[in-house]
Amino acid sequence: LKYLEKGNTHKESCKELLSNLHNVRAIVNHFSPKIEAWSTANKISTPTPEEVMDIVRSNYDTLTLKLQDGLDHFERYSEVPREQQFFTNLVRKICKDKRETTTVQIDTNSVPQVHHRQ
Repeated sequence: LKYLEKGNTHKESCKELLSNLHNVRAIVNHFSPKIEAWSTANKISTPTPEEVMDIVRSNYDTLTLKLQDGLDHFERYSEVPREQQFFTNLVRKICKDKRETTTVQIDTNSVPQVHHRQ
């Protein structure tokens, strides 16, 4: 929450993140005590996934979630992400730099030797 302080350059990003995490926190805060209470009542330390699903189903109607803004607008999925060109260029540069700083000496009578130039 310190990022919400006045003058912080990340204030808007922090507000958006907190808003987006609201429902995640609501779900955890709602179901955790229900699962713990069920475990205590049944003297079980760890319920099975099926038991957890039963607890969720039986307590789902009392869960309150926040309606998120902007769900009617979305960015279409792209098989080719915008960052592809950046990472392609990055890998090419790393490979080029490695080729320029590495030599391999092959002697038919021994194991190849790899030397890295400084």
